[in-house]
Amino acid sequence: MVEAKKKKGEEPKIDIYKAWCKACGICVAFCPTGVLAKDEAGYPYVKEIEKCINCGWCEIRCPDFAITVEARTKERKKVEGKIGEKESKGEDEVSPERMVAPGQ
Repeated sequence: MVEAKKKKGEEPKIDIYKAWCKACGICVAFCPTGVLAKDEAGYPYVKEIEKCINCGWCEIRCPDFAITVEARTKERKKVEGKIGEKESKGEDEVSPERMVAPGQ
């Protein structure tokens, strides 16, 4: 079993797009901590999210791009807030000369 410590403030999020998934089981097989499991139809589901170490092996190995792993951290939220502040100040405004109407 792989042992890894989580950093404080991390909240993993795993999205599985069943419409893209062909139930091959590769993501379940490569998960080092047993976060993923197969349901009765063979499709993966998140069994124990608290065990997730955000390694991304399931996402990397999925041949159909049907799974994504996202690490949500407090620091990331701060960066997103700063981006919003920058936009509200108007520092990155587009000049009228650069604007193009649709179809031109």
